[in-house]
Amino acid sequence: GEAGAVNGAPQDTVNGVLPGEARNLTFFEAADWLSAHWDELQQAGFTLEMPVFEDKKISLAPASWSQEVLMERDWFDVRIVVQVGEFKFPFSKLAAHIRDNDRFFPLPDGTFFLIPAEWMSRFHGLAHLGKTEGESLRLAKSQRPLLASLGLADSPELAEKQAVEFQHSSLLTANLRPYQEAGTRWLAQHYHEGLGACLADDMGLGKTLQTLAILLFAKEKRKETDAAAASLFDDFQPLQALVILPASLVFNWEKEVKKFAPLLQICKHVGQSRTKDARLLRRFDLVLTTYQTAQRDLDLLRKIEWEYVVLDESQYIKNPESQAFKAIGELTARHKVSLSGTPIENSLRDLWAQMQFLNPGMLGSLPFFKKHFIQPIEKQGDETKKEELRRMVQPYLLRRTKEEVAPDLPELTETVFYSEMSEAQRKLYEREKSAVRNQLLNIADPAAHQIQIFAALTRLRQIANHPKLAGGDGAGEDFGNLDSSGKFEDVLEFWNTVYRSGHKALIFSSFEKHLQLFRAHFEAEKHPFAWLTGDVSQAQRKAEVERFQSDPAVQAFFITLKAGGVGLNLTAADYVFVLDPWWNPAVENQAIARAHRIGQEKKVQAIRFIARDSIEEKIIHLQ
Repeated sequence: GEAGAVNGAPQDTVNGVLPGEARNLTFFEAADWLSAHWDELQQAGFTLEMPVFEDKKISLAPASWSQEVLMERDWFDVRIVVQVGEFKFPFSKLAAHIRDNDRFFPLPDGTFFLIPAEWMSRFHGLAHLGKTEGESLRLAKSQRPLLASLGLADSPELAEKQAVEFQHSSLLTANLRPYQEAGTRWLAQHYHEGLGACLADDMGLGKTLQTLAILLFAKEKRKETDAAAASLFDDFQPLQALVILPASLVFNWEKEVKKFAPLLQICKHVGQSRTKDARLLRRFDLVLTTYQTAQRDLDLLRKIEWEYVVLDESQYIKNPESQAFKAIGELTARHKVSLSGTPIENSLRDLWAQMQFLNPGMLGSLPFFKKHFIQPIEKQGDETKKEELRRMVQPYLLRRTKEEVAPDLPELTETVFYSEMSEAQRKLYEREKSAVRNQLLNIADPAAHQIQIFAALTRLRQIANHPKLAGGDGAGEDFGNLDSSGKFEDVLEFWNTVYRSGHKALIFSSFEKHLQLFRAHFEAEKHPFAWLTGDVSQAQRKAEVERFQSDPAVQAFFITLKAGGVGLNLTAADYVFVLDPWWNPAVENQAIARAHRIGQEKKVQAIRFIARDSIEEKIIHLQ
């Protein structure tokens, strides 16, 4: 009856081999093996004595389980019956022992069933996340991946009763690329199932466009649903979607909506003059607001049952203790979508926060998640827990990299990003603009004062980039903090996304002093970079190019527009940032061509940063 006696039997007598050397087996390993091979051992003529562990008699009777899973409207009812020898009992009784990591389950005859190690692992998520309802466990619909432990994750009888019938809205004025079409269908399936989803594509792959496509789809579905109640004069059925985003993206979202979904009625719920009337907000298809405003106006926004709540740059709620996370969790929505190029920035806690917004309770409470996932994965590198978490999250997070969808991308994609000046920067700019206007009005002969005029316009361009370029250091007497620039912060946000995803970027500016500000930041953050201005010697120029092209750690190359005009082959870069516009567009195009040229195997995305309501917009028009 002891492990050593079994080990002495010929190997071909029993269809199983003891794990490792028998003398090194733990009690639990030996008991697991004996139980698993109970029938074969008896047939081979062995007599098994009941082992004892810490005064507990361990039953070696064979154990099995059977299941029945019923799909209700918003949950799964899981009924598992466990049989150990002659005894039957519901799995819900075993669940408490799995949660407490206690493998000894008492049987009616006074012996103990040693829960197999394989069961402890297989049913870990089910036991911890399922809610006990009598003799059943209840799983939320979003916890469907846990059914994989029962072999039922893809069971057709548990599928939705009908697949979503998806058709693009005729209101979308864009042709979707194949991966965007697939992404929108993926969002539509989650819409149909009433589950939240995170679209986490690489930067520049069109997350906003895919979101607008699903919002238009939802608007037409809502119109169909409301058709019976609508009057002849009630042709306009507002979608009532709330989009929460960083302040710097409000104007850019508005621009995208007008371009791709011009018939959607938009309300920008920002600024001092925003409405306090929920009835007014209900009349719009899209309400755009910021994370800060959503917190301040929580009482107003939670009066509305939104058709959709969309979070752009959803890592803004990554901290579960933050006011932003708590406030947004109180909003009511039939459907939820989050957009982020970096859903995990620092810790798996970031992921929990976003999944909690999308599908509350899906990953359990935060203390549970810390104990069962964050600590084992981040501190111990537990591959089993990592795979379990991946299986749980995978259906609700879609991420495509530029490399994956390269066949669908054009060789070069160019976009313009409009930055909002900081408050102090705006005040300084407006004062300087008034001074320049008065100066120009007093010039009788502009041709004779071209240098003076050009200097005045250059100063406006400098302030639009950063007040420090125009000597606005520290705190201005009438302006507040002049150390901040809206564009500077936006460029760093874009750079962080490029950096985290392992890509490389060329960063151009007309002003070397502008690049120096970024250089100081990179040095403080200890990010390696390459540097090329008019003062760099030919030998150093060659060395900098070589570093950028060959060293994976050097992900950024700062170049002044004039210095980077000719003779550079920088095909290691797949992003190009043009920090400020130049009067002659050919100079910018030449800079972009440093990356996008013959020999480039990557698809290049060029982003031009423009300070909104500034001389930079005039330059764009002139170009």
